[in-house]
Amino acid sequence: MREEILNVYENARKKGLKEYNSHKFSGKNPYLPALDTITAKESVVSEVQLGTMDIPVRKIKGTKTIGRASSFAPNYMPLLLRKTEFGSKWTNLCEAHLKEGIRDAIKVYEYLNWFYVEEGNKRVSVLKYYDALLITADVTRIIPKYDAEDETIVIYYEFLEFYKKTKINYVWMSNKEGFNQLYKLLVNHNWMDRLDSFEATYYRFRKIYHELGGNNIEITTADALVKYLGIYPEIENKSPEEVQKELKNIWTELELLSNRDNISLEIDSDGVEKRSFFDGLTNFTSTMKDIRIAFIHSKSAEKSVWTYGHEIGRLHLEDVFKGQIVTKAFNDVPEDETAYETIKKAAEEGFDVIFTTSPTFINQTLKAAVEYRDVKFLNCSENLSSKNVRTYFGRFYEPNFLVGMIAGGMTHTNNLGYVVTYPIPEVISSINAFTLGARFVNPYATVQVKWVTNYKADISEETYDINKQLMDMGVDIISHQESSEATTKLNNSGIYFVNEDSQNERRNYLATPMWNWGEFYEKIVRNIMNGSYNRLSSTMGSTDKAINYWWGMDTDVVDIFYSQSSLPYSLRESVEFMKLMIMQGEYHPFRGPLIDQKSNVKLESGKTLHPSDILTMNWFVDGVLGSIPSINALEKNHPLLELMSVKKRY
Repeated sequence: MREEILNVYENARKKGLKEYNSHKFSGKNPYLPALDTITAKESVVSEVQLGTMDIPVRKIKGTKTIGRASSFAPNYMPLLLRKTEFGSKWTNLCEAHLKEGIRDAIKVYEYLNWFYVEEGNKRVSVLKYYDALLITADVTRIIPKYDAEDETIVIYYEFLEFYKKTKINYVWMSNKEGFNQLYKLLVNHNWMDRLDSFEATYYRFRKIYHELGGNNIEITTADALVKYLGIYPEIENKSPEEVQKELKNIWTELELLSNRDNISLEIDSDGVEKRSFFDGLTNFTSTMKDIRIAFIHSKSAEKSVWTYGHEIGRLHLEDVFKGQIVTKAFNDVPEDETAYETIKKAAEEGFDVIFTTSPTFINQTLKAAVEYRDVKFLNCSENLSSKNVRTYFGRFYEPNFLVGMIAGGMTHTNNLGYVVTYPIPEVISSINAFTLGARFVNPYATVQVKWVTNYKADISEETYDINKQLMDMGVDIISHQESSEATTKLNNSGIYFVNEDSQNERRNYLATPMWNWGEFYEKIVRNIMNGSYNRLSSTMGSTDKAINYWWGMDTDVVDIFYSQSSLPYSLRESVEFMKLMIMQGEYHPFRGPLIDQKSNVKLESGKTLHPSDILTMNWFVDGVLGSIPSINALEKNHPLLELMSVKKRY
């Protein structure tokens, strides 16, 4: 046995030398990283004793001090000759491990969810050689100073919150929202009362994931698990073969998580209608069947203004394409995993195109899309990219900028109000655009934001109270929800002068931003009819692009409607001029300089905010009075908030 152990050391050293040479030739440090060379005293907030616990061997990254670093390669394999004191101790530990196991706890420091060894480096080296899973350690946590500009530290602080709740130290996420998503999964799967079961599930998933090549994707195992469970909620009772098959189904989605360059944001409709409707009509008439289009709604048109707008879009399709299409609406579909059954039903009923009109359906839509690949799936959401499901939304901040101009030009008090429901990026960008529009014509205007905290089908009582609060604060114009079409006569949305009459629903409406979903649906259906829908991704050099439609006023998907009689001529002309400038790309609502509420420069003069920054906006511009609430301040377990809230907390 002794000879066998000596051979083990030589094999371990060969692995170490290979790793050493690889790093050296690449210009990297060929030894173990040392924690003392990474941290500076001024960057550390505190040290916390966590006590003795089992830690993952794979998470041990280096040594505490530089003294022992040169004895090991970066993979923790030995570099020194066997006939040294070091080699002798290593082989003795190896023999002890094979006979009875290494039992003595090592001493480590945890920093940014990695462990650095102060006592027990050779024990770690032996266990890493044998691919051991866990080792007992006495752990001291080093907490760095918070730095909002350092993404790793921001994620680490989210990990600290997660650890307080779970005591789980073996997972890591590559984005700050990930830990909250994982915690919700732990709660929803009742894993919080049986964390050992989650640990077993995690490592079983990790093995399958890495066997499929997960180590070649720049996301963590936990990232992949959260994505997987969002689409396939059950895992514990599945065989490895089932999990492997489902992982293969969504593999391109996992690759997309690590490579955001594979996302194509279509900001205009150029190329969507290259040929006329009649030129491409024979593509479908030759099949001797109509195009069947399904709409999956979370509510009915009677219950929801949002659904009502999409239903107008569906009816618009039927009017435009008489005799060429068949449409059907599936209403009141639950916003949970059971939505998949309705989407699946639509696919099996032979619908060629399926629009799911709520962002909360994205995972269930994706699950159906990888199973029914002959069906075209589109989900109405902003910034939820998928390679198998195209998403669509509108740049609603554009008409909100114009509505803000009207509010700023009409106010008598310079105090404006904005009543909203969900703290999601689309709402935040709309508030900011509204404020910038108001201050474009009136630099003294301010916007007081009030949040509806109990969002239901009928929120009139709460909005009545909010209006009264705003009136008491000197607000004379209030903005409410958007409209779906001009024929609503502004009776549910937009900006209006607030007074006692307005509390009794006799409101003097001025303007509203609008969705014209029929315009979008018509363009997409024409695109499908003329055969260019499937060619869009290939024209961008890849068939694996995730395509997101994000259209603005230049496509008529979003627009503004205002009262001709209530606005003075000069203001109407200014609004029309700015509308034309925005549509032609001559002016952008988020044009620098942009200053936030804390006087920080978010964008320098002359520059335009990047689309990705608008799609993830989580801050208010100067001029907005109010703050973005945490998710706990709003309705709990709301699907849209869980998915898209800009300030997630647990």
